[in-house]
Amino acid sequence: MHQSGDVISGRYRIVRLLGTGGSGLTYEAEEIGLKRQVALKALSLRGLQDWKQLELFEREAQVLQNLDHPAIPDYIDYFQVDSERDRRFYIAQELAEGQSLAALVEAGWRVSEAEVKQIALAVLKILDYLHRLNPPIIHRDIKPQNIIRREDGAIFLVDFGAVQHVYHSTISQGGTVVGTYGYMAPEQFRGVAYPSSDLYSLAATLLFLLTHRSPADLPQRRLKIDFRSEINTSPELADWLESMLEPAMEDRLSTAQESIAALTQPRSPLVSSSGANTGAMRRHQPKGSQIKLARTRSQLTLEIPPVGLRTETLTLGGFAIFWNGFVLLWTIGATWGAASSGFWIFPLFSIPFWLVGFGMAAFVLNGLLGRTRLEINWKQFRLERQLLGWQRQVSGEFRDLAPFELRTAYSQDERPVKAITLVEGINTHKFGTMLSSAEKEWLLQELNQFIETAREHR
Repeated sequence: MHQSGDVISGRYRIVRLLGTGGSGLTYEAEEIGLKRQVALKALSLRGLQDWKQLELFEREAQVLQNLDHPAIPDYIDYFQVDSERDRRFYIAQELAEGQSLAALVEAGWRVSEAEVKQIALAVLKILDYLHRLNPPIIHRDIKPQNIIRREDGAIFLVDFGAVQHVYHSTISQGGTVVGTYGYMAPEQFRGVAYPSSDLYSLAATLLFLLTHRSPADLPQRRLKIDFRSEINTSPELADWLESMLEPAMEDRLSTAQESIAALTQPRSPLVSSSGANTGAMRRHQPKGSQIKLARTRSQLTLEIPPVGLRTETLTLGGFAIFWNGFVLLWTIGATWGAASSGFWIFPLFSIPFWLVGFGMAAFVLNGLLGRTRLEINWKQFRLERQLLGWQRQVSGEFRDLAPFELRTAYSQDERPVKAITLVEGINTHKFGTMLSSAEKEWLLQELNQFIETAREHR
């Protein structure tokens, strides 16, 4: 539309093109006389493909006039220029210094977890301001291209071309789909947006910083971005991102203030084996553990792969071989004696010992080859165990679940070996026996904290 050096309305001289969007082209320009740099957004009437573009452009100008936040570039002017063949509309705004997050990533920038949190908090404070206005304002297009980072780390939010007043179209039916694929919350595909829609887009933007991939290219599971294997962050940050990326709005963090609190609050206390609060700091997943745990306020999914050749499996395996060998020799001796004396009850005494031996062997085999999967939501739970093609599954109601416990599965050298125990009414189901003690304590904490949180939010 314009070339470098073009003068617009006798007031602005074009410097360069900054970017393109659905509601116009944005240029860096110099305000003649004042010698200040501005962002000049232009929309051509001839180039319109949809009258909705003009409506959004005019709404952006109207909204910007009433915004006053240090991280949102100041509104300067809105005007139009007529010619014989066209009418062009312009919005002049203070130019945000720095580069977009998209440009920084393209240049090879690798973000640290501390920087991710700093960016998240900065944008959340802007969103908190916007969402608290009357009526609330929803940006609807939070993405890496629209967040500017200055060299000193200051953050700015730009491009309000997709903005909407909540009372304008959220409640109405058949709204227009506005946003950027990969960063849009699912409800935006239905033409509606809420404050939590911006939170979803912010979390998707942070995923882009951590992975250097569009969220649309990340794996999905049941309409939810399955990102944990793609990032290397603390469990706390991963949990927080997941709570922002819930597809269902009722499961998602709903306000910027709530999101800020969830990101900055102290670590949760540890839940003990009995479910009581011990006051200890929250445990992290032990280094090297292959357990996969995904947890939100409304759903928990746990996958325990085979533990392989660990000290626990080798020790119990060796003891099982010794035990079963001893019982075999004792049974052979008892059978030989019974054949001589005719008193056949003696071999039957070996049956309980065989049961113990087979139980230990089963524990070892399950540790080497078995898989366990546990799913819990606000309505029900399902525990599934697989071993060499054999599968066993139990399920029940969430309301019947008691706090998880560590209970003795068997004793070895007078030392109790404990398993994680799911208590459902009068029924108990043990799993995770061959995990390390650190893994059991960590899982017990996560499971009981989920049960407690889920019951609070039901």
